[in-house]
Amino acid sequence: MKSGICAGFMAIIVFTVSICGIAAAQEMSVDEIGSVVAGERITISGTTNLAPGDRLLVTVAPIGFWPGNKSVPAAGGGAAGTVVVEEGNATWNTWSFEIDTTGFEPGDYSVVVEWVEGDASASTTFSVIAAAEVTVIPETTADPTTPPTTTQEMATPTTVAAFPFSAFIAAGVAVILMRR
Repeated sequence: MKSGICAGFMAIIVFTVSICGIAAAQEMSVDEIGSVVAGERITISGTTNLAPGDRLLVTVAPIGFWPGNKSVPAAGGGAAGTVVVEEGNATWNTWSFEIDTTGFEPGDYSVVVEWVEGDASASTTFSVIAAAEVTVIPETTADPTTPPTTTQEMATPTTVAAFPFSAFIAAGVAVILMRR
């Protein structure tokens, strides 16, 4: 009798661990945006291992613009919408969301991307600067004997995995079964 209970208990653990592995596998990232000039059209993009066709909710809002936060003055601008995950390479699929920053006040903005059907999410921030703050640097004539130098910065994506609530459920079931 006890061996049957132990076998059932082990089956529950194996099943729960496999579910936890699947639930924790959903990952998303948002590419860094940096600073943009008010009035520019920008594309917010990222990668995910969610399936092509899955829907993501993208929300762009001024930082400090939350209900009940009256200490921060109301800033203009913001956007929201859904996008569909597109097929990428063997590991990562892609998504992108285009917005027009016309009407955005200078300041910092938060981007939150959430999986509509699950718990995976990712976020980043960017700054909007006024067009008057942009300084144009005049081109200089380069010395033809000196080779030009270039640097390229790679964006570091922010990745957040889904929270495995089923692991807590499995632990609770295990404790209950062990007490019997």
